[in-house]
Amino acid sequence: METIYIDVPKKKWGVIVVYDYDFMDWDEMGAIMESFGMSEHDIKKSLRILSRYDTGMAVSRTDLRMSVVFVSRATRPSEFWDTLNHELYHVNVAIIDYYDEPYDEEGAAHLQGYLMKQAVERIGAPCL
Repeated sequence: METIYIDVPKKKWGVIVVYDYDFMDWDEMGAIMESFGMSEHDIKKSLRILSRYDTGMAVSRTDLRMSVVFVSRATRPSEFWDTLNHELYHVNVAIIDYYDEPYDEEGAAHLQGYLMKQAVERIGAPCL
């Protein structure tokens, strides 16, 4: 299991990205999900979904100003980046909602770009 941390200093928000995991990592992943307030039922359901290729999930806790993103293994690099971008969009929405900012402004677009840039620079090559 690989984990990166993205700090969003302008928004005082942290993002954990978990990828390149397998079934041996499910206990640790479940513990992360539990710390983000997920129920045991939802954790089991999420782990089943995340065991498939080309899937992902994002969970945010506004009280902590933290988000976690899980990205499964991918069938090809473009699927990995597509899934990651999709999940980071959910993080972007959580941050924008928290600060009660408009979605259709440059700030939201710049935040999405920042999140993706940080992820690409830290991950480099996706897991397949």
